[in-house]
This record gives sequence, structure tokens and C-alpha cells, in this order.
Amino acid sequence: MKWVCLLVHFPSFFSYRIPDYSSQYALSVPLPSPSSIKLAVVATAIRTTGDVAEGKCVFYAVRDAEIRIVPPKQIAINSVFIKRLKKRGIKTKVDKEKYKQGLLPSFESTFCVREYVFFPEDVKLFISGGDIDSVVDYFNALRYVGSGDSIVYVKRVEFVEEPPKNAIKAITSEEFTKAIASSDHFIVYPVKDLSKSAKFEQINPYSGKSGKNVFERKYYLLKAKAKKGKNWKILEIQ
Repeated sequence: MKWVCLLVHFPSFFSYRIPDYSSQYALSVPLPSPSSIKLAVVATAIRTTGDVAEGKCVFYAVRDAEIRIVPPKQIAINSVFIKRLKKRGIKTKVDKEKYKQGLLPSFESTFCVREYVFFPEDVKLFISGGDIDSVVDYFNALRYVGSGDSIVYVKRVEFVEEPPKNAIKAITSEEFTKAIASSDHFIVYPVKDLSKSAKFEQINPYSGKSGKNVFERKYYLLKAKAKKGKNWKILEIQ
């Protein structure tokens, strides 16, 4: 089985909120999740071609793909307290009437904690399975992975026989149970991957279809030691 290897550079910070964490306390996974990588390719196809139908084809080409990641030897994570705008909650009839009349702003100012990840080295992504050969051209056009401000550019795309042994993959709940029974020490991060039954209409915000059961829970197990300060930590990958 052939793998596509992407050498990815993050010129700034990366952020991807841990699944089910509150947006007011947005701690980050230290690596891109499988779903964020796959959906970034889909978004890239739509952005570069202007054709939603092409995005649909790419979605099914990458949905069932296998993802592996070779992280840098060190990953720095800093936690910041930021001011943000969030959609205003309409709680009373009076607020609802004011909102309809345009007397109530659509957004309100609030504060939150957010983590940002810094990679001192380039990250290698390995992708295989599905119909990957048909979407290789879009890999070079990737501009972000995860949140919209997690900018990337791809330095190199090449075919390889297989990922190195230190490549990390997201594992299922069953694999997770077996792994934690071992004597190895891991730092555990929950992530999301696309379900094999997911439909493009479910991730298309304009389709009106339910997004239920689009994702499945998986886990990154990182063999790493953590050094921590008041608002920072460094993961040293073993």
C-alpha cells in the first residue's frame, strides 16, 4: 500500500480544541486530528476550484483514509487569556423583540482561555487508503489545518512505501483499552475522525442535513514527558 507523505510547515501557531471542551476553555490537541486534515483537503478542493461538487468527490476520496503523523521532538504549548466575541444568547421575550428590531447586537464580548501550539520543526503527515491518488494535487494547495488561523504550507509531497515506526496514529476505543493496559506511559488526547458512514451533506453547512454521527472518537497516545510552567508546557516526544 502506497502512502503520500506531506512535509508541512506551520509558520505560526496551531490550535485545535479538544473535542467536547467548552469554547470558553479551549485547550488544544498538540497535533492535527484525522478529521481536521481530511476536511482541510475538502475545503481546499472547494476553494481552489469553486466547485462544491468537486469537494463532494474529494470528501469520499479521503473519508476512509489512514493518517499517520511524525511530530517534532518538542512541542510547545502556551495558554492565553483572550477577549472574544460570541453569538448573543436570546433568553427572554424582551431580548427577542429587541433582537428583531435590531436594537440588540448579534454578538457580545466575553473572555476565554485558549491554547496555541508551536512546532519548532516541520511536521510529516502520511496519508493512505481511499482514493488518495485522485486528490494529491490538492495537498500542495493546503493553507490551514484545524482552526482558520492555523496557517500551513506544504513544502513537499512524495510517495513512500510506509511511514516510519515512530509515526503516530489515532486509535479506536478498543485499541485504547489494550494500549493503556501496558506498562508504557502515555499522554492521552481524544480526537475525531470521520465516520465511514458519514455523508458529504452532513458536513456541508448549506445542506440542512443533520451532522449527527459524522465523527467517531479516537485517541492520540503520545509517549512524551511534559515540562510545565504557569501558562506554558513543553512536550518532549520520546
